[in-house]
Amino acid sequence: MMTRTHRLGKTARNRSDSKLITRLGCMATAATMMLGAGAAIAQPADFTPFEVEYEVGNNMISAGSATLQLARQGDEWIYSLKTTPTGVFKLTGKGKIQEVSVFSVSDSAGKLNLKPQKYTYRQDSEARRSVDAWFDWNQNQLTYKRRGEEFTEDFSDPVLDRLSVTLTVIDELKKNNFQQAKLQVFDNGRVKTMLFSNEGTETVETRMGPLKTVRVRSNAEGGGTRHTTTWFAPELDFVPVKIEQYKRDKLVARLTLTRLRNRITEGGGAEAYKAK
Repeated sequence: MMTRTHRLGKTARNRSDSKLITRLGCMATAATMMLGAGAAIAQPADFTPFEVEYEVGNNMISAGSATLQLARQGDEWIYSLKTTPTGVFKLTGKGKIQEVSVFSVSDSAGKLNLKPQKYTYRQDSEARRSVDAWFDWNQNQLTYKRRGEEFTEDFSDPVLDRLSVTLTVIDELKKNNFQQAKLQVFDNGRVKTMLFSNEGTETVETRMGPLKTVRVRSNAEGGGTRHTTTWFAPELDFVPVKIEQYKRDKLVARLTLTRLRNRITEGGGAEAYKAK
């Protein structure tokens, strides 16, 4: 259950900014999160950095490229998706898009415990599309700013942002091969209940060859005009190798893997997965 308070003042924003500041494009080291006196938060053993490069387009045209990266900074992690347009999309002013999620993570009873600290969204200089969100886990409050206005919401259930939720889905696929999951997700300026449905296995053709994947569909509970389908590859540590976004059942964008660097490709058996 969440309540919303509209804030026009700067106090809450300044307090949140002082806790954590992330600069897009040049990600700064975040303040170290500590558990107890001098004890660092335990990191899950199978939670490791990766970087995936994608071609972005649809059924007719290539629109650009994207990079999805998970990197560790001290006891926190930075998860980012950066999309760069090319060709006609670049000429028409469709600018770069950058999403960044900063979060802490721990392993409790074999379950991934992921807590976002800050989420940001930027589309070049279009201020009206910018989103900033701060998560206060001591007060169970989410403060976010969108289109020049600031809001604060209380939350009782764990909340993820729309970028980091992918990592929770990966963890659930690894450990439980879930059929359906329901998660609270901050997306486009509000918290939504999102449904994630396992639609079975499918072989996907990529530049790294054919890959067996698990296909997962996500959409807002109660319906809506948008949904996303993501293909996760178990043999590549469940990284997303293809992502499709739909609006009113029409394909809007497709991300297809072109290159991968993770513990599978870099730590052994890399020859089998070199891009062709």
